[in-house]
Amino acid sequence: MAIKNIQKLKRFGIFHNHTNANAKDFGKYNLFYGWNGSGKSTLSGIFRCIENKANSEKFPSSELTVGIDAGTAITQENIAESDLNVYTFNQNFIDENISWDSVVKSILLVDKAKIEEHEKLEELKKTQKTDSEAHSKEAEKIKNLEGAISKFGTDSARRLKMSLQSIDTSDSHYLNYNKTKFEAFITANRQAMKTDAPLLDEEKIIQLTNAAKPNQKNPASFIQQTISQETFIKAKERLDNLLKTSVVSKTIQRLVGHGDIKSWVETGLEIHKRHDTNQCEFCGNNITEERAKQLEAHFNEDYKAFQDRLVKADSWLAGQYVQAPMLPAVSDFYEELKKEYSEACVALDKATINLNEEISAWHTALKEKTANPLETGLAVEAIKESSIKAFNNAMAAISASVGKHNHKSANFKEETDKAKKQLELHYATTEIKDFGYHDKKSEVAKRATANNTLKTTINNRNIEIRTLEESLSNEGLGADQFNESLHKFLGRSELTLHFNPVKKGYELLRNDSDLVEGNLSEGEKTAIAFVYFITKLKENDNKMEDTIVVVDDPVSSFDSNHLFHAYSFLRSNCDTAKQLFVFTHNFTYFKLIRDWFEGINRNRRRRNPPKDQNAFFYTIEASTAIPRHSTFKDADSSLVNYNSEYHYIFSRLHAYRDSPALSRDEAFLTANLARKLLESFFSFKFPKYRSDIAQLMDRGLKNCEVTDEATKEKIYRFINKYSHSVVIEINEDSAENLVGESQNVIGDIFTWLQEVDEVHYNEMVEVVK
Repeated sequence: MAIKNIQKLKRFGIFHNHTNANAKDFGKYNLFYGWNGSGKSTLSGIFRCIENKANSEKFPSSELTVGIDAGTAITQENIAESDLNVYTFNQNFIDENISWDSVVKSILLVDKAKIEEHEKLEELKKTQKTDSEAHSKEAEKIKNLEGAISKFGTDSARRLKMSLQSIDTSDSHYLNYNKTKFEAFITANRQAMKTDAPLLDEEKIIQLTNAAKPNQKNPASFIQQTISQETFIKAKERLDNLLKTSVVSKTIQRLVGHGDIKSWVETGLEIHKRHDTNQCEFCGNNITEERAKQLEAHFNEDYKAFQDRLVKADSWLAGQYVQAPMLPAVSDFYEELKKEYSEACVALDKATINLNEEISAWHTALKEKTANPLETGLAVEAIKESSIKAFNNAMAAISASVGKHNHKSANFKEETDKAKKQLELHYATTEIKDFGYHDKKSEVAKRATANNTLKTTINNRNIEIRTLEESLSNEGLGADQFNESLHKFLGRSELTLHFNPVKKGYELLRNDSDLVEGNLSEGEKTAIAFVYFITKLKENDNKMEDTIVVVDDPVSSFDSNHLFHAYSFLRSNCDTAKQLFVFTHNFTYFKLIRDWFEGINRNRRRRNPPKDQNAFFYTIEASTAIPRHSTFKDADSSLVNYNSEYHYIFSRLHAYRDSPALSRDEAFLTANLARKLLESFFSFKFPKYRSDIAQLMDRGLKNCEVTDEATKEKIYRFINKYSHSVVIEINEDSAENLVGESQNVIGDIFTWLQEVDEVHYNEMVEVVK
């Protein structure tokens, strides 16, 4: 895979909001040109982040999107997963690897002589890569599964909290219910949740929900009654005896056949005795003695005694009717008990009615016997055992409801907590069964164990690989190659590296004896750092064709005499790289690399059939607005086509001269370009005065007729005010003056150049056009 583009770059230092709108996708060879301070080193930091598989510590809130030609784009979210093989040379690389006062880190180059060990190492690395990728993918899948389980815990806890908190908003346990409590509950009730026992039907859920409410009630008062079956068995025996009993009397058939007449006559006989009269109060006639004897014989003493028994039996039986007890009101009970209590009361009422109906049938038969004591054909049914049982069961159910109510009142918190726990167990069991929680947890544990075993294998193989690398690697070989390259680079051999096994790195020696200890020129430092970087590219048998190489300014203004060495060294070592990115501010070095890259494009165009170019050129440009921000874009054709920075500046400024309107940023830029153009032109024309721009301009004004002192002063003030001011002015009209003056001053500058050297000016205009 190769890097295709940088699609987005936000808050990465001076790159506030870069997009890829004005830049072609990268090729195999990529050259960036930008002046000091434009953001070259900052941009190289992007590649350093990809190399380190980590986001920038310097810009922690930065965002980036780096396109890959055959894979997922690299972002700040997934940069740790990048497998691009990137090596970056910049100041960070130098700081991390070289201490100019003490030691340079070791270089481990592979000894090619040990062929079998080398082949084994390659095989181990191949296997290691496969296993590492498998481990990473599996770790990601396990992480996703754990994330799903974690999300399930959070979501389930929220649902349980809503269900249980709505019952009792004063319960802090459920008010603050969260994933931690939910998972702890699952762990504590794991065994109970394995079956469907905790799952409740809708009616039970409603009942427990009511039972959990925080509304405490007073105890209820109730005395349970019980009816004995034995009592009614004995009563039936006595009643049957009365109904079948008859007294010996001289019966008067009419009285036997008419009970109402019998009762009337019997009552009248008693009245006559009490008033001691034998005259009939109804007809007024005297009752004969014979009639009186007949009636006395009918109602003799035995008859009267039996009649008295029947009356007493009637009185007892009237007392056997079941009276409804005083029951507590349904509203006095807890909500979850109201239904069962109401049902028990209804059952009691029904049982009472049934019992009283059966007793009433007994009573009717007794009244018939009382009305006609001589009747022996009467009979009654036994009181049903089921009726008595129904009454006693209803009484027991009421007593049980009262007992539950009173128990809850006496143990209110304990009972409401118990109801909540049952509900919690139901809801939690429902959640884990729907989600398959235990299966997923088991799967995570099983896969994690297997992946950890694979990780152990990878770690052990790493030890084996390191052991092989150490046997194949040779620090002395690294020092030899480094010294050979450094001596070619510098053109002299007094600086050398010697491996120090105690320091586990190289000591810098001058003339093979004296420690350098920081006593190095800037050119020597640059040469050592760059050669060290190129040598490190070959470390551990790294393949150049698999490597993306990034080089940030291998030459500085202090060692420009080495730029040809830097160019040739880079070309000879990195031409076969998978991709090459070069950043520079030095125009001469830029030209060297540019011509190399352009030669590659030219050769590709000449092929049959022609091939697309694979070398591209970019400029890094910083705005002049405050705060400054940078972006990079395709290089202007003038930068690619011209052979000097002077050509480039002349071309840019000449293009602005013909522009109908300049933006504010372009106007600021013209001031910088104008100063560099005048300095270059007059320094070449008048080399004696090159150290002072004011003197150069005074010398250039001599013998001029069109350009006068006033014009020169305007140009001088313009380039100093807007390109070289220590303080950027932000008064009410400075920017507007700049925009308005830019084109006039640019015209004056080119008029001046033409007047001083018309031949040069005309040829330059012809070149840029």
